[in-house]
Amino acid sequence: MREAIEDVVGATAKFIFKVIIWDLVLFQVGRAVMLAVTLGRYPTRKDCAQSQGRIQWVGIAALVVAWLAIAAFNNLRH
Repeated sequence: MREAIEDVVGATAKFIFKVIIWDLVLFQVGRAVMLAVTLGRYPTRKDCAQSQGRIQWVGIAALVVAWLAIAAFNNLRH
């Protein structure tokens, strides 16, 4: 019984991380950043499907840069 519960919890956590965080949040953040930087030229709808991994990594980089900027700004105020 305990193993079944652990399997269900593990599968749910994996689903939350993989689908919700990785595929939705990071993809949309990366896509927004790439569209802003390239002034709407990249990624097109066709490119979204072909370079999904690259767009997600841009989303990670954008969140890390934003986090570092917030940390630097907070340290400057003291």
